[in-house]
Amino acid sequence: MEPIVEKTCCDTKSGCCICRKMPGVFIVLVGVTVLLWALDVLSSKTAGITVAILLILLGLQKIFAGMCNCCGKSDHGESCKN
Repeated sequence: MEPIVEKTCCDTKSGCCICRKMPGVFIVLVGVTVLLWALDVLSSKTAGITVAILLILLGLQKIFAGMCNCCGKSDHGESCKN
């Protein structure tokens, strides 16, 4: 008989919830924005506004990450940390 092991959100086949992946997505978008600015595709003003919006969204995501209910835990306990 196999021991009963409680599965965490990161042990399931579907992987961790999307809220765990969003900081990486925002960082990639900031990088793409800076790259487009450096290649003169975006103006300085547009790039600055875009980066500011992405950083605000990243901060809001980190603030509200504790409210995630997808793991059955309100604070993404130790088992869900990357």
